[in-house]
Amino acid sequence: MMRRRFLIAAFVAALVGAVAVPGGADPGGVVTGKVALKSADGDAKSDMSGIVVYLEGVPGESPPPPKANEIHQLDLTFIPDHMVVVKGSTVEFPNDDKVFHNVFSLSKAARFDLGLYKSGTSKNVTFNKTGIIDVYCNIHPQMAAKILVVENKYYAVTSADGSFKIPSVPPGTYPAVAWQPYGDVWRGEVTVQSGKPSSLAISLVAGNKPQYHTRKDGTPYGRYK
Repeated sequence: MMRRRFLIAAFVAALVGAVAVPGGADPGGVVTGKVALKSADGDAKSDMSGIVVYLEGVPGESPPPPKANEIHQLDLTFIPDHMVVVKGSTVEFPNDDKVFHNVFSLSKAARFDLGLYKSGTSKNVTFNKTGIIDVYCNIHPQMAAKILVVENKYYAVTSADGSFKIPSVPPGTYPAVAWQPYGDVWRGEVTVQSGKPSSLAISLVAGNKPQYHTRKDGTPYGRYK
């Protein structure tokens, strides 16, 4: 349990700080804002952390950030259960459980099957296409995670109060997207001016994570028929 809490705390800290700052003399502009998250019943959520806000079509090369990306398998759960990475990044899938796992995805942006592997070992996948990757275990129907692969490093992840900040954005007008692993997606546009802040106000309705999924061949798991 302590190991699981440590992994979650480390990931949340990494998400809140996951804002890329490109080099160069011109700092560009800053995109800031807040995301308001409500339930389907209209009730405001108290925790709005973990929502990814990113910009599309920003010019210039944007190599993957030089940091490790890991989704652990612990207590028959993926930790974290969602993640954002830049196209070209590699994600490790360590097995910290005492049982075998079989991580797979049938997603259009990345289709893979890591096969069975035991406790204490790890396998990885490099993501070369943008999109949403649904990650599952072929043995445990409750295990599900999502990976959002974005085209550039101009993204931020909201803190608990829904705030975010994307610094050093080159001047221009760009599509802006706010993504959560379950629930609706917000799309808009932002104009960035050098040395000036731009603000976005975003509202989202939260969804619910499915309790289970099917196997990689599309069949249900025993009692989950």
